[in-house]
Amino acid sequence: MGASHTRKQSRNMNSNNAKSDNSSRQDNASSNIRPLSIEGPRTQDLNQAPAQPIPNQPRQPVNLQGLLRFALEATKSEDAPHESRFQPLDAERKKFLNEALASMTVNVIEELQKSIKILENVVDLRPDDNPADYEAALERISEFADSTDVANDFYKIGGFSIFGPCLNSPHSGIRWRVADLIAELSQNNPFCQEKILEAGYMPILLNMVDTDPCEQARVKALYAVSCIVRGHSVALKHMEVNDGYSILLRAIQSPVEKLQIKSAFLLSSLSNRDNLNDLKATLIKMGLVEQIAGLLTMGNLLADTKEQLLSVLGGLTNNGFLPALKECRRPELCLKPTLERHLKDAKAEDSLEREDICKDLLDKIFSDQRSQEQER
Repeated sequence: MGASHTRKQSRNMNSNNAKSDNSSRQDNASSNIRPLSIEGPRTQDLNQAPAQPIPNQPRQPVNLQGLLRFALEATKSEDAPHESRFQPLDAERKKFLNEALASMTVNVIEELQKSIKILENVVDLRPDDNPADYEAALERISEFADSTDVANDFYKIGGFSIFGPCLNSPHSGIRWRVADLIAELSQNNPFCQEKILEAGYMPILLNMVDTDPCEQARVKALYAVSCIVRGHSVALKHMEVNDGYSILLRAIQSPVEKLQIKSAFLLSSLSNRDNLNDLKATLIKMGLVEQIAGLLTMGNLLADTKEQLLSVLGGLTNNGFLPALKECRRPELCLKPTLERHLKDAKAEDSLEREDICKDLLDKIFSDQRSQEQER
């Protein structure tokens, strides 16, 4: 019995040891297959506030339109009553914004120099050649010409040297574009006005107004003349020397309506300036009042043209300028009934400005006659 019990106990111990060895081998195998993991503490501070989700950030921009939308979304909460939750830009977005801003920055002087280099060869352009590249270069310069600083820099880098060849080009598209560019550069810019006059471009522009076969070139040339003359007293001498006023009087009678309007506008501007009685007397002697009286009898004038023509008469007769008053009162001009008709038309068309000009002219020129008629 004792031996039997001993053998049974020994078998049980061996069996338990075998199971223990198998379990140990399985645990080791599992530990070799399963990756290690590090777990945080399972306990949580009950007083700690729960984590909040990060607010939605503006969508990543991919183009200029996206950049603008991104900027709007980024700043839309600045005026809100609550505190902004917008987060600082990460490195990727900063890089994108820097590249987008750099792509929108233009080196103006470099662009002007490129266009000047192209236009230096315009003198070699023949009538049957394609002028598209030269026209594009002029348009590119015009994109920057409305800035006074850029206009002055354009002169300093030699840009004005292209004006002569371009004004004399056989291609009308080049001629009218360079005239338009001269107008933009010289408008309200005494420095450029002076340099254009010194370079002798005024006679060329006036000749274009008078004789260019292209209507657009004539209109743009007159636009340039107007921008050079207005506000620059020295330019008036250039107008007189080059018979510019005769050209304006011919332009005011032109069948080209835009030419009519622009010439009337320039004459109105000159006539309404103070201390120019000598110029007014010159224009009157040249028959300006007679021409305007004749034009005002025409029934097909544009409203803008009518207003500018009436404004010329108003400027000439300002301050009771006697030579103008005498000319306007000449019976053969029939100016009084003409002004009365325009006054009636202005009332019918609800044109208050034209109505006021007509009333003022009738009072200034024919007040004595009206008083005599009322007494009768």
